[in-house]
Amino acid sequence: MSVYFDHNASSPLVSAARQAMAAWLEGEAGNPSSVHRPGRAARAAVERARRQVADAVGVVSGELVWTSGATEALHMAVLGCVPRGGHVVASAVEHPALFGACQVAEARLTRVPVDGEGQVDPEAVLAAIEPDTALVALMAAQNELGGLLPVEAVAARTRVPVLCDAVQAFGRVPLRLPALGCRLAVLSAHKMGGPQGVGALWIAPGLRLWPTLVGGGQERGRRGGTEGALAAVGFGAAASVVSERLAYMPRVAQLRDRLEAGLAHMAGVVFHGRSSRRLPNTCAWRFRDVPGDVLLEALDLEGFYLSSGSACSAGAVEPSPVLLALGLTEEEARQGLRASLGPENTEVEVDALLAVLPRIVERIRGSGPC
Repeated sequence: MSVYFDHNASSPLVSAARQAMAAWLEGEAGNPSSVHRPGRAARAAVERARRQVADAVGVVSGELVWTSGATEALHMAVLGCVPRGGHVVASAVEHPALFGACQVAEARLTRVPVDGEGQVDPEAVLAAIEPDTALVALMAAQNELGGLLPVEAVAARTRVPVLCDAVQAFGRVPLRLPALGCRLAVLSAHKMGGPQGVGALWIAPGLRLWPTLVGGGQERGRRGGTEGALAAVGFGAAASVVSERLAYMPRVAQLRDRLEAGLAHMAGVVFHGRSSRRLPNTCAWRFRDVPGDVLLEALDLEGFYLSSGSACSAGAVEPSPVLLALGLTEEEARQGLRASLGPENTEVEVDALLAVLPRIVERIRGSGPC
């Protein structure tokens, strides 16, 4: 059996995206900036995909800028909005790419702590804002824990632009970007059934950013470089069926609850981030005295694919910064595991994981210190 429980890292390509991309590959080559017929066809495909993504999140298509993914979009937002050395307020559990962008901008960064479940207090975020604060960054949904953060509550009470990383929320909870009150938002295709290598940055009307990639004038001068038509077509197709994906989420939540109910009966299990405000698909936990990387390797050999936290830190031996932000020790943080489910998963797969875990956990514990 091969079971994929790592949808927060990357979701399987949905059939609508696969079919749209296959059809596009059968057509003529054309640069979206060219004026001849193949170029016009490429431009039409790129703009149709842009409208599909925009419609899915409730914005105007011209407000979306194509990017190579969420990391680039976060850098575009920070570097385009924050003057060098400017002040940024962010939750302590933002994506590493956000903190990386702040480093590039040489920003003065205030990280707002979270509680033991990974939730941030809106009052603490607002209290951290200074007169010269250029940006507030707050995720819609935390990628390792699944918690939903209070973007709307913060954005409603500050004039400082709020940047929302909506990557994990898109396709898992209803998402209408204007309703959040943020001025900038980041999307990524491969977390919600689209292809890897394409994302988008939403820029609210009236907000102007300095471009980080110049040359060619593409994307209305906001990002230079030829648009990736094939990836955009796939993203648009996945976005066009996002309502179908959302319809599956109550069943996905039942699978997540089934997994947690089984885990709760196992010795030494400790859950993380079980806030009432969380994604329907994410379960985070640890087994005491069981290194997470060792358990992941053992599960991989059995055909079960999970994560020890953020996919972007896969292969690293350092403890998860998100789990450390919860107040865990380094040893405890290294024990962290995450299962993130999708519409493709089944009860049989959940039960199969629960069946093999006790044996593997006891074998690792019995082997002594690693």
